[in-house]
Amino acid sequence: MRKLSNMRTATGIRAVCDVAQDIGIDPTEVLKNTGLQHSDLTGTDSHVTWLQEIQTIRNIVRSAPHDIGLGAKAGRKLHPFAHGMYGFALLTAPTLRVSAQLSLDYMKLSTGLTSYTVDDNGDRIHIRLDMTELPPEAHTFAIGAQSVITMDFIREMLDAPDFSDMVVETPYTDARYVQDIASAIGVTVQGSMPGFALSFSSALFDEPLPKSDPATFQYCVDQCQILLEQQDAKADLWSQKVRHTILDNIEDELNIQTVARMLATTERTLRRRLSEEKTSFRELYLDARLSRAHHLLEISGLHVDTVSWRVGYAEPASFTRAFTKRFGMSPGQVRPQKTPIESS
Repeated sequence: MRKLSNMRTATGIRAVCDVAQDIGIDPTEVLKNTGLQHSDLTGTDSHVTWLQEIQTIRNIVRSAPHDIGLGAKAGRKLHPFAHGMYGFALLTAPTLRVSAQLSLDYMKLSTGLTSYTVDDNGDRIHIRLDMTELPPEAHTFAIGAQSVITMDFIREMLDAPDFSDMVVETPYTDARYVQDIASAIGVTVQGSMPGFALSFSSALFDEPLPKSDPATFQYCVDQCQILLEQQDAKADLWSQKVRHTILDNIEDELNIQTVARMLATTERTLRRRLSEEKTSFRELYLDARLSRAHHLLEISGLHVDTVSWRVGYAEPASFTRAFTKRFGMSPGQVRPQKTPIESS
């Protein structure tokens, strides 16, 4: 799975703030615990971190826990042209299949919330979203936003596309909740699936795109390559390095000294770097472990003790206390039939 870049434009957070204002929530509430002010989002070259954007999503979901359509509303604020050169490259591809492959090649330039893969089984194309790094309360937001953004791109590429056979797959089993998601997005949503995915007819992905221009497409791809090389030349933020290190070693009990050694730095330097990025090792460690635990409980049906061990807790009782404090419910209450609304 290709990881997203931690640095991204502020367009996603601006969309979340706009949705908050639309539904009567003060945008400053959305920016709590991000270290950001609204003025930080106004410049055309404003950049934020992935973790800051995820925090804004947490904030708006907690402020409006029963609004299933928050992600779809935010997605509709993001016109394809708001995605910069990456968006232009996708729009000028000769087919949706080429556009999908290009999106994989330059995923680090995207403003998406999740990594993803594109699977072709002959009749259907599945864009499978990897939610493992997202906190569980952001899952419905993410599938709503990604569905709407993808549909808007396709509308921009094709004249009057037919979405009647598009299916959004989710692991939710509550039929009413699934139907509410469908109403928010505007297409069929299927529950009780292994994960989150967008499914389309393969024929749609092979239709020639009327707005495609070979010269413009090649120029956009060349520019994306330059942007990607510039981005790769920059060091990842320390918070991103720490988060990936924790997730890669999730079954081990880690401390900041161990992670600092893994990252070839000192504990003192790591603490300072994380403080500069408005976070801490404890916050990153707790969030990564408990988010992964919630994901395992939600999709696997594993016993609580097994999940506790899988995310590095030696004592199930300690895991249960931390989990309950974080999510407001015990690990034993998390089952496939539980939806975010029922869990709020």
